[in-house]
Amino acid sequence: MANLTALLEKEASAEIDTILSEAHARASEIVAQAEEEARALTAQGERLAQTQAEASKVRAKSAAQLEAASLRLRAQHEAVEGVFSAVEAELRSLIKNGRRYGAVFEALFNEALEALGGPERLAKVFVHPDDAARARKLAEGRGLADKVEADESVQGGVKLQATSNVTVENTLFDRLRAAREELASEVSKLLMAEPEGEGAQGSAQGA
Repeated sequence: MANLTALLEKEASAEIDTILSEAHARASEIVAQAEEEARALTAQGERLAQTQAEASKVRAKSAAQLEAASLRLRAQHEAVEGVFSAVEAELRSLIKNGRRYGAVFEALFNEALEALGGPERLAKVFVHPDDAARARKLAEGRGLADKVEADESVQGGVKLQATSNVTVENTLFDRLRAAREELASEVSKLLMAEPEGEGAQGSAQGA
């Protein structure tokens, strides 16, 4: 999730870090519960296998492992979706808080302008109607207030268009979407990692 905050200025990063910290806590709870249920299923299959013939033992253990793997995959999806839903809700709440959102919006605006190549290359500034006044105030000091236009499709940030028609969109929700792949990878590693001591225990039983 670091991609969501890495490019924001310090005051904006602090807000996002708080949101993501809470979201990761929720994801950890989902992952921990899934691991506990998966271990229980595997152990149940192994106990059942010990009381049956060799062929049945293999089938029972395989079935338990498949069910545990399915549970982990389902938990991964639920964890990722849950985190993103929670973070999106927090971001929408942040946008409604004028004082907190003001610093974030300014950071997004300045960052997009820098990525575009500076104010001299700017043709238009697209922002949500609710952000139009805020954007014009930021643009006034640079003589760019007349370039601000309202666009309901832009939420939680800005979309800048250069004189060459190149566009740079920098919004909180774009940052969140860009972080999805990284988050999914992190959750997958947590779910698929072998619980500590499990491998050693299996070796001891085999001996």
